[in-house]
Amino acid sequence: MKRTTVPYPLVRKIAAHIIGHYLPRSKEYQLGLYFVGEREMIRLNRQFFKRDYATDVIASPVERESDLPVVALGDVFVCTGTARRQAREYGHSYREEIALLTTHGILHLLGYDDLKAAARKKMRAEEKKVLKAVLGNK
Repeated sequence: MKRTTVPYPLVRKIAAHIIGHYLPRSKEYQLGLYFVGEREMIRLNRQFFKRDYATDVIASPVERESDLPVVALGDVFVCTGTARRQAREYGHSYREEIALLTTHGILHLLGYDDLKAAARKKMRAEEKKVLKAVLGNK
């Protein structure tokens, strides 16, 4: 089994950027980011969606309305094997794919959706804004 390195400083930068720009500053926020292999992603996809394959990202949001000073946003699971494969397929780096999937998952936690064309277009625009801010020239 090939070990895959995750660019954690980049992932933290993405999370901090999204939280800092998309959520009220009057609270603190917590989210879980998990980078898993294909077997674990298949298990999660079966458990949550009854699908028998390794998807690229799964977001599991929790209720954001809270009177507590720290608000839990939910969890994002990114499949590193699928990310590596998609990076080759789409012609960009593994680092860029991890950045995209992390951004995509966190935006799902904030309520963005990609099921319908209009919502997908809006989500893609937000992904591009985040990636440009974090990665620079993208």
